[in-house]
Amino acid sequence: MNNKGATVRVMRPSASDLPAVLALLRHASLPEAGVEDHYDSFLVAERRGEIVGAIGLELYDDTALLRSAVVDGNLRNMGIGSMLYDQLLRTAGSAGVKRLILFTGTAGEYFRKKGFVTIDAATVTGPIRSSAEFTGACPSSAACMEKFL
Repeated sequence: MNNKGATVRVMRPSASDLPAVLALLRHASLPEAGVEDHYDSFLVAERRGEIVGAIGLELYDDTALLRSAVVDGNLRNMGIGSMLYDQLLRTAGSAGVKRLILFTGTAGEYFRKKGFVTIDAATVTGPIRSSAEFTGACPSSAACMEKFL
């Protein structure tokens, strides 16, 4: 993506990017619990040498938890989130993921437009239930959504 002369690259993060990812999540009031445990399945958006977005994937057999989708507040609505999401879908497909689950308190409409539907979190079974997001990192008011790939 090129916006006002600044190219955004989506890539695997380095260990040195973790503090920037955690800061983005903190600033957006998103859970940090479990990020380090699944950091090898994250993607970041980099612009002018700075991490400006992130998205994560926690793999649980053929189901995955989409988590930590965040873009710097000053750069929203510029397509960065969609770039991250599109690359994450390719990564999930390559990993054999058939079903994506996510929790959101604020981005329900965004993810509905991406094909997710709201479900009752209690209907989700399997190893994914052990994730930080299922065991308390997400507020009870967060919507649980799914999409089959």
